[in-house]
Amino acid sequence: MRRFGLAVAALAIIPLLSVSSPSPGHAKDGVGVAIIGGLIAGAAIGAAVAASKKHPQKVYVKPPPPPKAKPFSPHGGVKCYPKQHACYNKNGSYNGKWTWKIYAK
Repeated sequence: MRRFGLAVAALAIIPLLSVSSPSPGHAKDGVGVAIIGGLIAGAAIGAAVAASKKHPQKVYVKPPPPPKAKPFSPHGGVKCYPKQHACYNKNGSYNGKWTWKIYAK
């Protein structure tokens, strides 16, 4: 939000500077262009500095159950084995959906 405010302030000043040149003879010296360029560059640098804020690098997720835990059933007909980090259906087939939910694998 602060970056947006800087950009709006810079854009609000630009028309004032372009209108304030007293005569066409002064327009050739480039002072107004230099000021406008400096304001635009300053706004861009300010936006870049504001955007470079340090964001947290770690993503926290729920840890899986400890590996020495006994097999458990998170849902009817599904049994998960912590030592294997896998879940199986009642008929013995691998259940990827529950394995992913429990062990994120």
